[in-house]
Amino acid sequence: MRIDSKPPVPRVSLEPRAASETSTPSAPPSSASVVKLSAAGHAVAGPGPTTTQRLERIRELLDKGEYPVDLDALAEKIVDDDAVRGARKG
Repeated sequence: MRIDSKPPVPRVSLEPRAASETSTPSAPPSSASVVKLSAAGHAVAGPGPTTTQRLERIRELLDKGEYPVDLDALAEKIVDDDAVRGARKG
């Protein structure tokens, strides 16, 4: 008997669903399904630069030599990452 070790994983999409897929027109939304964010929640979830835009901006600053790099902190993160990954012995 063969057991598949990798079961199929359903695709997850970040695209919003069409209105017809998310709710039925005959059922009004209940108050339990309404989410209200606090001011702090709006600040975090509010519009801002995407990760790609932020990375592009950092690359621009690095190219100009205007982005400060803390080499000690960078080295520490590299060492920590190696320790977490179980550094390979070569």
